[in-house]
Amino acid sequence: MKLVLPLVILFGVYACHNNDQTEINKIDSGESLPRKAQHVLNATLAEIFENAVQAYLEEDWDGCIVGFNDALHGYKVYKRMVTICRRKCKAEAIGSSLIFAENIEDLHFYERKVRETLCLMKCNQDYREIAGAGALKRLPHIMEKKFVDLVIYEYLHICYFQKERYQDAANAAFTFLSRHPDHEMTMKNLKYYLNLSNVTVEKVVNLEEAPFVRKYIRGVKEYELENYEEAVIEFESSLQSYMKSEEECRIYCEGPFDQGWYPEFTSSIANHFTFCLKCKRGCSLALNNINGNFQSDLFRSHFNYLQFAYYKLGNLKAACAAVASYLLFLPADETMLHNKDYYSSQPKVKEEYFMPKMEVLSYVKRQEYELMLLYYISEEFAAIDARFKTSPDFTKKTRNIKINEKELEKDSSRLIFHPPPGHSPSIRTRFINNLSVLRDKETEIQKDYIIKRLGVKDDVRLIAGENELGRRNRYAFDGLLNSTDCNLLIRLAQIAVEGDGYEENKNPHSPYERFEGVTIGRMALMVYFGMTKPELLKLFLQRTEAARDHVEKYFDLNQPLYFTYSHLVCRTALLDTSVNRTYLSHEIHADNCMIKEESCLRKDPAYTWRDYSAILYLNDDFDGGEFFFVEDWKTRRVQGIVRPRCGRMVAFSAGGENLHGVQGVRSGRRCAIALWFTQDKKYLEYERMVADIILQRVHILGTVQRKTQIPLRYEDILIQYFKEDETLRHILKKFVRENSRKRQER
Repeated sequence: MKLVLPLVILFGVYACHNNDQTEINKIDSGESLPRKAQHVLNATLAEIFENAVQAYLEEDWDGCIVGFNDALHGYKVYKRMVTICRRKCKAEAIGSSLIFAENIEDLHFYERKVRETLCLMKCNQDYREIAGAGALKRLPHIMEKKFVDLVIYEYLHICYFQKERYQDAANAAFTFLSRHPDHEMTMKNLKYYLNLSNVTVEKVVNLEEAPFVRKYIRGVKEYELENYEEAVIEFESSLQSYMKSEEECRIYCEGPFDQGWYPEFTSSIANHFTFCLKCKRGCSLALNNINGNFQSDLFRSHFNYLQFAYYKLGNLKAACAAVASYLLFLPADETMLHNKDYYSSQPKVKEEYFMPKMEVLSYVKRQEYELMLLYYISEEFAAIDARFKTSPDFTKKTRNIKINEKELEKDSSRLIFHPPPGHSPSIRTRFINNLSVLRDKETEIQKDYIIKRLGVKDDVRLIAGENELGRRNRYAFDGLLNSTDCNLLIRLAQIAVEGDGYEENKNPHSPYERFEGVTIGRMALMVYFGMTKPELLKLFLQRTEAARDHVEKYFDLNQPLYFTYSHLVCRTALLDTSVNRTYLSHEIHADNCMIKEESCLRKDPAYTWRDYSAILYLNDDFDGGEFFFVEDWKTRRVQGIVRPRCGRMVAFSAGGENLHGVQGVRSGRRCAIALWFTQDKKYLEYERMVADIILQRVHILGTVQRKTQIPLRYEDILIQYFKEDETLRHILKKFVRENSRKRQER
């Protein structure tokens, strides 16, 4: 009995860490607290933040500045201690000698977790002995979000301004805007600060800038000045700093998780693991924010710069390694493949030079595995959840859990609710008392009807109907894709090529953008030859089918909609594009007729068979690219605007009643799936059927291991392999027989 007792106590204590008032792991930092934090030694971070807000509301500007800076410092110490402790304990557990040499029933995994937990508890005690028993209480989730969202700087810039510390005010405002670039009031305040005589624009900095950003920016400058040796030093240092920052972020993700129910042992592990994994997937996204500008290719762009810089320095081996590292992210990148061919042709270059850095290879494999795992979790548990929801017991239990969560949120918000900066206590009272807004009842009834008819989930919602967008037969919905779906589909967009889908026209709409597309036929061929994952094509087909079903149900059509064309498209602003230049990424047009003298002629060469259209967006980390409707061709008065974001879809009837266009992409890369539907079955998109057949073939026999290049006009190759591949022909015949039988049964 004595042997069992310590473990019982251990897990009993560990299990108690499940509410927002308990402490979590702290660590002996080897340093005493700085002078500024001494007067708040026994206060929690939440209390420090609350006191600073109170000072702001009471117009105690000195107290506001000191309090918020104490909170910022305390939060950084808190994160650093937690991260160092977790890293140290994980390393100790991995390096420890195991009790039993043979790994029976995966007990090695659990033994290491026990050792890691004991280490974490010791770290916790060590830090309490240094900082005091009340130091660094665990932050409530809602409070920590305020730190993550840099809310402190929204208060701070006003407090600095009131004390006439204008340079500090500009820095704080700029820092807040790095997280909220569209915040109009802070943007106006920053412009005002920059016009003050004692504010030096060149000295305005982002106080929360990631460590690698400055190195990366210096690297770009040295590269552009052709100082390639200095550029290499900066980019290599930036790479190491980037990976370190992401690793620290991922370690910090391994924190507490309130499951909201009491699962079995295995379920609790799986739930907590998924919670941490979703958090970790957000680390690279957060790091790609450079002072408010999101650069989705930031990590891989290091290797693009490095390969050329090493080449200019005569280090071909390092240049080849950089090329190989870049191709891990974009294996079909035409420019980098051309570079590889060029380097291969050099007399001193050997094939083994094209070996990517091992840490980058591990990074890419981890990214891919995690994405596919999250996709699997999303798909499988959604199906189980749908079955469980039919059970009265499950519904009853879920309802009880939701009530408890709402009560918890209600209690938390009562403790930490604050008006945004600029609101006095009296305004706050009026603000709370006037939350109800008069609405158009007819519009609300219409929205409720639509949502019930579509049977959509809570996270799928109508954001704009005909009233908001200016005319009938148009709407916009959010939530049709989640972030994992978008990330995977953008990964699929890596095989997009210039001119695909537009008969080799590389600039079909705008000379200021690079236009890349990929059709379902090209996707299917890439899967056939093992050049892209079949799961990605399957996801594309599933999600676009869900979009088609959504459009058909929303418009309450009495005839079914069929796909007539599907196109995954990315538009990238060219480097010499001026951000101030006014142009359209896609001119105003209708989808099934030609505009001529203010009328829309439904005849050749227009796609007259198109009846409805939809665009499903995959990202928003770019500038510009807004979709808009206009009233008519002559006045071009804008009736409604839809700003892209992951999972948002705009859909509309394809005739002249819905003239539309796309604003120019000023910076970044805008990716979306364009879908056109018809009610005439003879214009059915045959490539969708081809893709289904190829997926079946790959599932049965695997991919065809053959090196080949797929030209822009790939249709002949597609037909050729259907003639040569006996399995494809067999599946096709079976498919035709089943369709024929279904028609006869009708």
